[in-house]
Amino acid sequence: MTDVSSDFIEQKKAELGEDEPRRKLETLCQERRIECSWSWHEVVGLSFRVGFPNGRDKRWQHITAREADDILSVEFPAFAYLGDFDAALFTTSQTMEAAIRSDASNYAFIEIPGVRRIEHPQLELPGLDEDVEDEPRSGPKIRPNDAWVLEFSSAPDHPNLKVEIGSASREFTAISDRRGRRVSFRERSPLPNGLGRFPTLRISGVRVTRHDEALDLLNRISGAIFFELDLQYGVAASIIPSRLSQMARRRGRLRQDNVQWLPRNPQNQYPEKPLSLYWYGRSSGIPLLEYLAYYQVLEYFFPSFSHRDTLEKLRNELLDPRFRADDDGNLVRIISLASGTGKGFGSEREQLRSTISGCVTEDLVRDFIGNNDVLREHFSGKQKIKDVAHLNLSDTRSDFLTAVANRVYEIRCRIVHTKEDGGGTAANLLLPFSKEAEELGPDIELVKYLAQKVLIAGASHLRL
Repeated sequence: MTDVSSDFIEQKKAELGEDEPRRKLETLCQERRIECSWSWHEVVGLSFRVGFPNGRDKRWQHITAREADDILSVEFPAFAYLGDFDAALFTTSQTMEAAIRSDASNYAFIEIPGVRRIEHPQLELPGLDEDVEDEPRSGPKIRPNDAWVLEFSSAPDHPNLKVEIGSASREFTAISDRRGRRVSFRERSPLPNGLGRFPTLRISGVRVTRHDEALDLLNRISGAIFFELDLQYGVAASIIPSRLSQMARRRGRLRQDNVQWLPRNPQNQYPEKPLSLYWYGRSSGIPLLEYLAYYQVLEYFFPSFSHRDTLEKLRNELLDPRFRADDDGNLVRIISLASGTGKGFGSEREQLRSTISGCVTEDLVRDFIGNNDVLREHFSGKQKIKDVAHLNLSDTRSDFLTAVANRVYEIRCRIVHTKEDGGGTAANLLLPFSKEAEELGPDIELVKYLAQKVLIAGASHLRL
């Protein structure tokens, strides 16, 4: 973005003309008190962005003239985005709609009994026109350019609740991430009737007035729907996260410095099993699974590092000139040091502390965090992950590596919902699609860094 005067911006806007779609959309945004702004970029020229409602936040989107025209073509419906999903609540019709996907393919949905092709689609929220032709499941096969819908039968307890899966509505197609530049051309191009080529879940018939209520309802109903689809038809589905939330999560990740030297043949070899866990974390793309994979890399080395720590203590005890083999008190101390549970010595938290201190120094970890603005703010600023140890970079008197080990361990406990060593109360579960999970990026970077260091510490000379 180039720093230019407001007069320059106004001049460029005037050159677009009053009928330019973005200018029309700006007028409507101002009428609805939706924040929007213009900026100038030397490469792309005049740029327009809108801060669409998203609960207590805003979801800022750069809008092209074509995208503005799409929104205006559906009369700019009153809506708010829901959480970090590619989902929205259309407030006038009280309908929630969310982009969904199947783990197999989106074609898996059309194999479910009851799916029908829409011959003359006029999908107006909250549902379909009454005169849409209903074909039996055994009717003509649904083709790629067909619109389709699967309506769920109502339950006695909630007769007004209406749930559908089918081609995205025109309204949602106009505002969804699926119309963004980061998806395939096929998904960006709507069906001939304006409906989306991608499937959505639509929920209506329940009045909601607040964003958090709508998000909670979407989570609960979609969770039940998808679980039962999996049980009955083997179709595993999920709501698609917003690409903007994924971009925000990636901004919390570290970028590698531009290394100038050329790659060389490896001199080391790394243990196969923990290296496999490390690559699983790198490829998972799911924050909680990624974190646990890196933690398991550390866990793999618990026995060697906890033994190493204990052996050092035993060695120091035996080298003490005051040690006497005929003194029961001395022998009790030796037994206490040598006693341990499982494959390593000490509790899991203690073994983690021994492993971390065995592969990094306090200064290394302080520099790793302190030299990156995102990490420094995440760990030293307002805490975004609850019930975990705080890492205070300015406190040089406390044991920093112990604080690091405690934080890594406590997040792991919140993910797997375990109890503290020796009992205690259960940790609050860290849910996969929660705000905290979205904020986990810097913590993932920290545990990944530790996993890298412990793999290096466990490396051996490459043998050919």
